[in-house]
Amino acid sequence: MEYFNIKRPIFIVPSVKCCEEFDRIDNFIKILNKSEIGMIIKKVQNEFGRKGYNPFNLVATIIYCFSKFKSTVREIKNLCQFDIRIIYLMEQEQPSHNVIKDCINKYILPYKYEIFTMITKAIIDELNINIDTQYDDGTKIEANANKYNFVWKPTTYHKKLDMKIKELLLKMNIEFKDKNLIKSFQFNELIKEYIVRENININSIPMGKGKRLTKEQKNYKLAYQYLIKLLEYEEKEAICGKNRNSYYKTDKDATAMVLKEDYYSKTSHDFHAGYNIQVMVSSGIITMYGVFQDRNDYHTFIPMNELYYKYYKKYPKNECADSGYGMYENYQYMKEHNIKNYVKHFTWSGEADGKRPQLFYTFEDGVMCLNTCIGEEISFYGIRHPRYKNSKLYKFVGCNKCNYSYICKKNLKNKNNDYRLYELIPEYELLKEEARKNLQSPKGIEIRINRSIQVEGTFGQIKQNMQYTRIRRRGLEKVSCEIMLMCLGANIRKYFSTLDGNKLKDNYWNTPTNLKEEKFSFPKQKRTE
Repeated sequence: MEYFNIKRPIFIVPSVKCCEEFDRIDNFIKILNKSEIGMIIKKVQNEFGRKGYNPFNLVATIIYCFSKFKSTVREIKNLCQFDIRIIYLMEQEQPSHNVIKDCINKYILPYKYEIFTMITKAIIDELNINIDTQYDDGTKIEANANKYNFVWKPTTYHKKLDMKIKELLLKMNIEFKDKNLIKSFQFNELIKEYIVRENININSIPMGKGKRLTKEQKNYKLAYQYLIKLLEYEEKEAICGKNRNSYYKTDKDATAMVLKEDYYSKTSHDFHAGYNIQVMVSSGIITMYGVFQDRNDYHTFIPMNELYYKYYKKYPKNECADSGYGMYENYQYMKEHNIKNYVKHFTWSGEADGKRPQLFYTFEDGVMCLNTCIGEEISFYGIRHPRYKNSKLYKFVGCNKCNYSYICKKNLKNKNNDYRLYELIPEYELLKEEARKNLQSPKGIEIRINRSIQVEGTFGQIKQNMQYTRIRRRGLEKVSCEIMLMCLGANIRKYFSTLDGNKLKDNYWNTPTNLKEEKFSFPKQKRTE
């Protein structure tokens, strides 16, 4: 008896669940129409010749598929053939994976930020949510590159080669007075002049072992070797740029980073090709994203806010981030643009748990230590060089009799001195004090808890629920487009959840009425017998 046989295709009548999903897709199409991204698609469509697949349906299909965890063009192509939802959305058209790839490159990639913000604004307007408070955070996602083929920036080797070149130029009786590193084009011109001056026929130089060369021929061959190596170093430095020290051969925009987990050894001690993904979240919606090559978050804060202002025409009223963003420049930026500061400073964790308490208090009139001693401002001359720009040096006396010296001078080399020198930037300390008061207030506690829920939860949705732990495309622009579609897909999922009866809140955690201001524990004095 035959148990398996081939049946003819049958006409499938959509079920009730399919009709409910079709209604969700109709609401999704309304959001796209409300966002007016069709104007961008129409503009691009007019730039090309003959008409192909419907670009409006194709763009909508790509965005919808990213919200359903499908981010490869071949997955989208298969869905266009076999998934009834995508067949409904595409009106039974079945594009190939090359058509889908071209659609992403032509219609979405050049206008990725415009498309993202226009659809996000439409969702925010449709759900009537408040985005005055923005929560910032970043994560590192592994790039699509061979983890073993990375190149370090050859800064040290370049300097050593420069010294060898200048020593060789002295032997060749050539003067080079510039103290900066010699450029390849400069060195090439000097070699040409040397060939003409010494009348060297480069085509008749003997090759191989056992061949005798003149002094001039030896100098030329060595200079040629140095020139080839100099060109190699300059090319590597040009690829790295000013702000990073490494790149990968299979994705030159990726940077060597230590990720939290290695998919080979499940540890975090090895370098990987990665990108720094930054997001700004408000009311559970990703309002802005950014892809950076930085290994830390210090210098991503200002570019992210500039992107936010460019596409929203305003700055956030309140902004909260962890201590990875607590730089002096970022605090200055927030003050200049009237953004209320809820960004933790670098020593916040130590102050909160009491392991590294605040040692000095800055006022408009001066600086005071824990023992209420007012510091005397002194000159750096003859003592040390300033570590920071616009910093000042203060001297605090009477340390040997101070009951807090066991904390204050714990890590100092000269513990027996009856004084302590402390360098700080007064304006930075005042800005830190302002941020500290904001964060310790009941409103600040509410914002801090909401940040940990919203922005960390967003990364949890993307990396765990949507299983997006490795980038599939290569190159900074294409990676940025892919991250945009993934963030937009997360926003569309949030919108779909509201259609099921879930309501998005401005705050995920509200302050209790009896909540008091948080205060850090004051250090205890040393016991005296």
